[in-house]
Amino acid sequence: MEIFYIAAALAFVPALLLMYFLLRPYTYPQTEYPYFSDPSFFMLFAVGLVAGTVLFLVYSYIANSIVTVIVYSFIQVLAIVVCLNLKRYRGKSDSIFYGYGFGLGAGATTGMGLIYWFATSASNLGSSLEAIDYVFLFVLSVSMTLQYSAVGITVGDGIARHVPMQFAIQAMIYNLVFWVLFSITLLNSDSGIYMYAAAVLCLAVSAMYLLYAYKKEIGMMVIEVNRMAKKGKKFNDE
Repeated sequence: MEIFYIAAALAFVPALLLMYFLLRPYTYPQTEYPYFSDPSFFMLFAVGLVAGTVLFLVYSYIANSIVTVIVYSFIQVLAIVVCLNLKRYRGKSDSIFYGYGFGLGAGATTGMGLIYWFATSASNLGSSLEAIDYVFLFVLSVSMTLQYSAVGITVGDGIARHVPMQFAIQAMIYNLVFWVLFSITLLNSDSGIYMYAAAVLCLAVSAMYLLYAYKKEIGMMVIEVNRMAKKGKKFNDE
């Protein structure tokens, strides 16, 4: 049970910090007119928690093959499309934020699953993880949360613009690069300094993708919403 709590803390604290700091400019009390609904955001976050758990269980069975991991990277994106491509979200500017919420939830449970999986596997073999091992897994867990969040933003952007598959394909390309790199990192998890360098590279790739999605995609969406509001229109009005 102690391992479970450690895994939960290492995975959920970064996710909650990302939620707070990146969303703060777009909701109360920082702005008088929020860009999304808090209840809807947390509902998608909860859906992401469930989806991330299911998807990680799938991953745990296929992680030994690079080919199946490639397929998994596509399934991951399609799962977000299926959950978000509903009538209530299509053409709505706030869908980009709900995609972010879904990604945060899914990333947190996936990261927690990764840490718990490795820790319990070591325990079953009669050993335990050292502090440096937890640091390694923490870095990978955070990178998964960053990547999932960025994918959610990109898919949400496509849903908002009525072109879900165009943006989904873009997300698949970024996701494929990340998961191939992530798999190579795990396959070399006993190679000393190289595995730590690879983990940091995963973190850097996912962080750059989230920064791009946050600055470019959310930033552009906010600019468009503000411009339409000044004209007395709503986003996607003809």
